[in-house]
Order: sequence, then structure tokens, then C-alpha cells
Amino acid sequence: MDPVTLASAAVSFVTPYLLSLGKEAAKSAAGESGKSVWTWIKGKLTSPAGAEAIKDIEETKAPEDLKAKEPEKLLALQAALTKALKADPGAAKALEDLLKASGASLSSQTANVVGDSNKVGQASGGSSVNIG
Repeated sequence: MDPVTLASAAVSFVTPYLLSLGKEAAKSAAGESGKSVWTWIKGKLTSPAGAEAIKDIEETKAPEDLKAKEPEKLLALQAALTKALKADPGAAKALEDLLKASGASLSSQTANVVGDSNKVGQASGGSSVNIG
């Protein structure tokens, strides 16, 4: 899997954990999976930019506002993780394996639609879509 998609999936996966830091939800099984991925990410982001992205997120006063009010912090984290994964393909494979073991969805779909009166359908996991 390419590093950009993998970093995006990892950040998306840990975001619920980050949003619930210090709350009861972080103690659930999903919280534990998020925590293990977050711990892995923190261990890989040792560059100055990576360390700053980690610090910014961990020092956020209201973690529940990360997506709505401070999305740039999540984007900085994703950018730093992408750079680290591009530099270390072994780490990219390890993160992919960790995400799969944690139950993260690693599939993505894109549809570029141009023009008027278009019909679009997408399927994954062996599904099919028929458009008439």
C-alpha cells in the first residue's frame, strides 16, 4: 500500500482514540487498538516535524475539537507519517499489518465525475453494483 494512503488510514484510525483521550471510551477494546497504533506512530515520528506534530496533538486542550476546529494538527501528523513511511518501506509494511490486526479498514475508493446527469456506483469486498 502506498505511504500516503497508509498514513491517511492510520490517522483516520487513531482519530477516535485521540478525540477520546482521557475519557472512558479510550479504555474500550477499540480504544486499546487505537492506543497501540498511536504508540507505534509516536515511536516512528522522531524527526523534528514528527515530534512537533505529536506534541501539538497531545497538548490539545480539547481533543474532541481536533477534527472540527484544529484539523491542521491531524494534517501535520499525516504529512509527517507519510514522510516517515516513504523513507522506511519496512515500517510501512509493519504499520499496514498493525492496522489490519487492529481491524482498520484499509480500502479506499475514488470516483472522479465530470459532466451532467452522471450515475456512479462503487463496491468493495467482492460486491458488485449494477446501474441501469
